[in-house]
Amino acid sequence: MYKNRCYMPFILYPPDMYDVSDSESENSLIKSLSLENDGTDFVMYISVPYCRVCCKACPYFVDLLPMNKEKSQNLLDRYVDALVLDLKRHAATPRWGNARLRGIYIGGGTGSLLEIAHLDKILTTLTLYFNLTTDCEITLEGNAKDFTSEKTVYIANSIINRISLGAQSFQTEVLRTVGSPHKAQQTIDSIRMLQDAGLEHIQLDMMYNMPGHTLEHWEKDFKVLHELGIKHLTTYLYRITPGTRQEALIKSGKVAPVADAESLLVKDMQEMLCQFAVEAGMHNYMHEHYALPGFESKYNHWTMKECVDALGIGPGAYSFINQRRTGISKNVDRYINAVQNGDNTFTTASIQLTPQLSRQRYMIFNLLYYQINKAHYRKAWGTECREDFKIIINNLILDDFMQDNGTELFLTTKGKMWLQNIMLEFFDDSMWDNSQALRQQQSSWAMNNHMIDISASKKEFWLERL
Repeated sequence: MYKNRCYMPFILYPPDMYDVSDSESENSLIKSLSLENDGTDFVMYISVPYCRVCCKACPYFVDLLPMNKEKSQNLLDRYVDALVLDLKRHAATPRWGNARLRGIYIGGGTGSLLEIAHLDKILTTLTLYFNLTTDCEITLEGNAKDFTSEKTVYIANSIINRISLGAQSFQTEVLRTVGSPHKAQQTIDSIRMLQDAGLEHIQLDMMYNMPGHTLEHWEKDFKVLHELGIKHLTTYLYRITPGTRQEALIKSGKVAPVADAESLLVKDMQEMLCQFAVEAGMHNYMHEHYALPGFESKYNHWTMKECVDALGIGPGAYSFINQRRTGISKNVDRYINAVQNGDNTFTTASIQLTPQLSRQRYMIFNLLYYQINKAHYRKAWGTECREDFKIIINNLILDDFMQDNGTELFLTTKGKMWLQNIMLEFFDDSMWDNSQALRQQQSSWAMNNHMIDISASKKEFWLERL
């Protein structure tokens, strides 16, 4: 076992990002992305940077949509016009225009805030200007309140083929405590409406260990999930992001604190989750992701397992291009002005990965699937993973975190329990104890801040074993 368990989400590598907004850094960045060269497979993330309310502990929040219908309409019209212009501009480069688009995720914020006219404008642009594969997975993320019968019919007849809904819970008092914008019955009604329209690929996001969350609540949630026939379930341990309203409410005593992640309550909730998944015929194909066979996320497959490039569009979006992570400021006006002026929208970037750092990234992301296919690694890199990471893998096997069946390296039950620590084993030595990276104060960048917090630590803190 490790001395300190890492619970922080670890999905961004390399972690550290630096300001590239000055002209010299910007020119150097654009040159390094090689956008003039024909590209291969990629995925796209489209940010819709608005929410109707800010959930109390959400790390992804960008900006509030005005309550006034006319103002919100004008705001979305202006934003979508800029988004479409940005899409066309990217499509004009060989890197994106001559490549195959494997998956699209319309998130945010709240992707489902978009009206039918907005969705139609975006989807038409994607169809006309990009080479979507015949099996391209197109996900619309959102909130149950936004799915009217008219919008549902439109979606069912569009190229959108997957919906991701943030249900969080089906218990009224729990939803109220976390500040969710929807009611439990709205989620149920929306799911049934989507299913009736022929949309089977529905991913439902649930959380556990929220303030006041009990085993009885959790059990009731699973009964509802069973009745709805959900085919993909994503579950998250509720996290209190620093600087959020929920943190302040807990500190003031107005909201009950969450249970310790090592508590018996949390362990029982996780056991109940595993039992439900087995009974529902779902497999835990990826960390925190459960699905019936054939309903796994293709977007995640291409992003994490195949490690293809990702093009992020819109405020707060990240890209991974030619072995560099890039980010866009969450400031909507700044983004719109840059697009309208024909300027670069990237404001931060990582270093460019060397072949060894890229192999580390591959190992980290593939471990989210609890296994490393040795032939797949060999095809990707032309080398053997057990040779490239000999000491790390041998030690993991020796301590019963990992096993080798000849074809695959796979995590044991013990290894799955310590997944984040094991992923950090492949974190490059040069990236530890680094406090120079740019911290983004906006909460929409909170996932990146988690990574920076890790890289600012000493290696021994996370990797020392008992």
